[in-house]
Amino acid sequence: MTIRVLGLVTAMSAVLGGPALAEDAVGNWFGKVSTPVGVDLTITAHINRNPAGGLEGFAESPDQMLAPLPMTEVRATPDSLTFATPSAKAVFTGKWDPAAKGWVGVLRQNDVDMPLTLVRGAPPPRPVVAGLDGDWSGVIEAPQGDLRIKLHVKTEADGTLALFESPDQSPMQLVAFLTRQDDGVTVTLRGIGGFFGKLSADGKALDGEWRQGGGALPLVLRKGR
Repeated sequence: MTIRVLGLVTAMSAVLGGPALAEDAVGNWFGKVSTPVGVDLTITAHINRNPAGGLEGFAESPDQMLAPLPMTEVRATPDSLTFATPSAKAVFTGKWDPAAKGWVGVLRQNDVDMPLTLVRGAPPPRPVVAGLDGDWSGVIEAPQGDLRIKLHVKTEADGTLALFESPDQSPMQLVAFLTRQDDGVTVTLRGIGGFFGKLSADGKALDGEWRQGGGALPLVLRKGR
């Protein structure tokens, strides 16, 4: 009888307020930050255990680019997690919150603190945008000279991915947020600017303008060029 009572007390203590169980930092995590300019960005963290028994991994900002951001100084205790991403000049510091089922903390970048909670799993898939798959290109006649613009759109099982390029400024491909309403199409680079145009009846041209910093310049994107 005594054994049964002690067993019941132990079980009740675990349910009603015993110490929180430790969480293993190894795995895939994601969350969102709100930047100082009011743009919400998805952040992912992928943490592994290396052959020496330490922690390593990489982070991603999939709303901005596809390139992984290698981590350094990955440290975890049963209730805390920290890591740095030197290429983004960012550091995450968080505490395990059983109620939130995640690491609740702050992402510090360029001396700015942004609240971030990382929960286990993967972010939701991108929405599917129909009728725009393919390679698009055009030219912005900017005051400093012509700027070539390229847009690559591909739909797969995890949604529609749009990659933006301005090769006269940088070889980097940026992830664009793509939307379509009837023949209206928007291509947004979060925190930078975007294209707003209309799709032609034959589906081979997007006629509109590039808007950035309060200004606008004409831009026609043509498919397959």
